[in-house]
Amino acid sequence: MRELETCYKDLFVVNTAHPDNPAGAGGVALIFNKRLTNTEVLSTHILVPGRAILTTMNWHRNDEITFLAVYGPNDTLENREMWSTIETKIRDSGGTIPKPDVLLGDFNFVEDDVDRFPAKLNDSDAPATFDSLKRYLHVADGWRETNPSHVEFTWRSPTRDKLSRIDRIYLTRGLTLASRNWKIELTDLNRHDHSRVSAELVNLDAPFIGPGRWTMHSTLIEDEEFMAAVDVAGKYALSRIAELGPTRDSANNVQAIYREFKTAVTRAAKRHQREQNCR
Repeated sequence: MRELETCYKDLFVVNTAHPDNPAGAGGVALIFNKRLTNTEVLSTHILVPGRAILTTMNWHRNDEITFLAVYGPNDTLENREMWSTIETKIRDSGGTIPKPDVLLGDFNFVEDDVDRFPAKLNDSDAPATFDSLKRYLHVADGWRETNPSHVEFTWRSPTRDKLSRIDRIYLTRGLTLASRNWKIELTDLNRHDHSRVSAELVNLDAPFIGPGRWTMHSTLIEDEEFMAAVDVAGKYALSRIAELGPTRDSANNVQAIYREFKTAVTRAAKRHQREQNCR
């Protein structure tokens, strides 16, 4: 993981490797963008080595959001025991391990037969221990909540005769209502096994941020042609103001002339900026 951070300076990785195969298959990680996240204050707990890692980050002002990333074992018994272990550790922590707002990863089972093709539940599906964890955390399958009647799969066998939606994102009720743009899609990283599941989460308490005001690039001040155009527009505006005299109305006044002057300068600035960019 440190090699990944060396190659990609903006990434910060928290991970837990599989204890029996640290350099091979297995393990789970959460990756944060340093430009968007204060990675100095992340709080991480490894609940199951190589299988479950929980991290809390600052989201907005004093709001925090906690992620629990999991990689469910293929073995049915081990899979069932893992969910029980996670619930017990959070319950017995006395609040030192927070409940996650987001539970995501490869669960290696489905909850409904519609999420398999052929459509049927296997012995490994819908374990009672996971149902107990889900109720304790008050989370729900966000993609299914958003797409109640759709059928989609995230994993496929090499022969494409078996499909399933074993990769999921569970959210609290509040986050589910504040989520959007749910997607299950193939990526260039992996086209033959798993698809990527993604969603956008919105902090409803964050202030509205508009598109902002357009500003002229400072380099235009050194552009002689642009400054000449501003000079012409300014002299024309001043001459119109001088001709106003005492008779003024809503369409012919200093404020209206000044607005037209600013519009002319803005148009000239955008035109010259495009020309500079082309050069």
